[in-house]
Amino acid sequence: DGGVGKTTLTQHIFRELEGSFQVSVWVCVSLDFNAERLTQEIVKKIPKVNDEKDNATNHEVIAQRLKSKRLLLVLDDVWRYHEDEWKKLLAPLNQTGGEKGNVVIVTTRIPKVASMVTTTNSSIDVERLTHEDTMSFFEVCVFGDQQPWKDHPELRDVGSKIVKKLKGFPL
Repeated sequence: DGGVGKTTLTQHIFRELEGSFQVSVWVCVSLDFNAERLTQEIVKKIPKVNDEKDNATNHEVIAQRLKSKRLLLVLDDVWRYHEDEWKKLLAPLNQTGGEKGNVVIVTTRIPKVASMVTTTNSSIDVERLTHEDTMSFFEVCVFGDQQPWKDHPELRDVGSKIVKKLKGFPL
């Protein structure tokens, strides 16, 4: 489901992990899973190295720039899976010498995509919040550390009606 917090959770993980990698790249994919487009975006986000070849392909540039470096790559909001495009996208990462330490994180709302791209048992299913959790989150967003329910219990009923309409989506 959209709006359950996949990207927000991944942003937190990315910030926690990026210091452990020489190169960290975040790319939003959405509907256009095109290896060439994604490769161009990745190239733009990887720092240049001194001995880069002129007229190199994007794949060669990635391989040069990542040689013996560990990469953290996030592909956010993947909607489609095309095996050929997936292999093309990952091909330069397999030529860098750092592939044993490379990490690719994919966020998707489509379970079939998640099952096709996974290489570990490290998937996280992000579910809707329970009514109680949504209510608690709502209270913090609206009132901060104040506790208006104590002095104005009628607000709890209004808040509860609003939270029901949110249907467990924190967005």
